[in-house]
Amino acid sequence: MPINRIDHAAIRVTDLGQSLEWYEGVLGLTVLERTPQRALLACSGDAADLTLIAGGQSIDSFTFGVDHADDLEEIQARLDDAGVACERYSEPDRPGQGTLLGLDLPSGHRMEFAAGSGDRVAGRTHTTSDGTFRPTDIDHINLLGETDPQEFSDFMKMVLGFKQSLVMTFAGKWAASWLRATRMDHDLAYMQAVRPTDRLHHVAFAVEDGNHYFRLSDRLTETGHRWEFGPGRHMGSPRDTQGFGTNNFAYAFDPTGNRNEFSSGMNEFDDTEFLVAEVRPDQLTEVMNGWASNMPESFMTIGS
Repeated sequence: MPINRIDHAAIRVTDLGQSLEWYEGVLGLTVLERTPQRALLACSGDAADLTLIAGGQSIDSFTFGVDHADDLEEIQARLDDAGVACERYSEPDRPGQGTLLGLDLPSGHRMEFAAGSGDRVAGRTHTTSDGTFRPTDIDHINLLGETDPQEFSDFMKMVLGFKQSLVMTFAGKWAASWLRATRMDHDLAYMQAVRPTDRLHHVAFAVEDGNHYFRLSDRLTETGHRWEFGPGRHMGSPRDTQGFGTNNFAYAFDPTGNRNEFSSGMNEFDDTEFLVAEVRPDQLTEVMNGWASNMPESFMTIGS
């Protein structure tokens, strides 16, 4: 069952116009469609990567891609066997999307699977920059919730066929889990929320390389913004720069308080490879950024 990477995310924003000043005006995303209730945006091309929904805050839904509409039949069969309710939608909801299958995860998050429309394959991440500051694609998503991370991960692996990448434990207890549908380091992450109402830690966009971070950093400076955290490099465990969880990052908040990550440099791994990393509290800053001890308190305590 070929599940690709994330294809789309829908997030709620308190003020649609103000949020477009960030996503369109600062980041350079293209508005494909706008109504009073929502705006559909693309990093490149004519397929929607992000939907902004007026009213509220945090994640509304997220979508992973599949190669063909027939692949949705296998996903539905797995859900039926596990007794998990799901819904099929045949009418396209946004540019670039074809048939869609949706379900509610044990954490309460809404997840969808979609085939592309026309010749487009959904969930293929584009990482080549056009030479500007603009992100190249949507890259992954990090959820927050009250559900135990191990319970969440078991569902994703046993029911949907995701593979474990990295598990971070504190005193032997799962605190965070990174999962992948592809060979890339991670496509989806889940962490125990510090604030019980938080549902989203970040939606991540892809950037190409270090020069892309320079251009994006200058863009934030020119428009009166600053990074919350980074640029830097995550560590799967202290001093590891090549294994699981070692992508480059930079984080910033949109006007509603939804966090964006800008990610690059993920490695690829075989299906059976994974890492369980026991992290002490005094190691957390180094694990979150191997380049500098500059992690703000907000990064571990505030979601949306």
